[in-house]
Amino acid sequence: MKDETVLNILEEAARKLAVRVDYEDLRKGEVNTDGGLFSLKGERRALIHKGLSLKDKVHILSQILAGIDTEGIHLPPEVRGKIEEAKGLLKQP
Repeated sequence: MKDETVLNILEEAARKLAVRVDYEDLRKGEVNTDGGLFSLKGERRALIHKGLSLKDKVHILSQILAGIDTEGIHLPPEVRGKIEEAKGLLKQP
C-alpha cells in the first residue's frame, strides 16, 4: 500500500477517534518538533510538521494513534500493523 493511501487511512481513523489532524510548520522560532498530540479547549489535536516526507508523516501519525485505543474502528491489516509497530516503539525505555 502506498504511503499516501496509508496516510489518508490514518487521517480518517484520527477523525473517527475525534482527533483533529493539522499540518503546520513546526520548525519556526523556538519550536522544533516533528509533531505530537495535544488537547486544546477539550479538543484533541495532532499537529505534524508539514515539511516531512509522506513516510515520516505516516510514522508520526502512527505513533500518535498508538497512544489511543483504535480497537473500535476498522483498519486494514497493513495500517493496523503500523500502529502496532509504533506501540512497540513507545514501550521501549
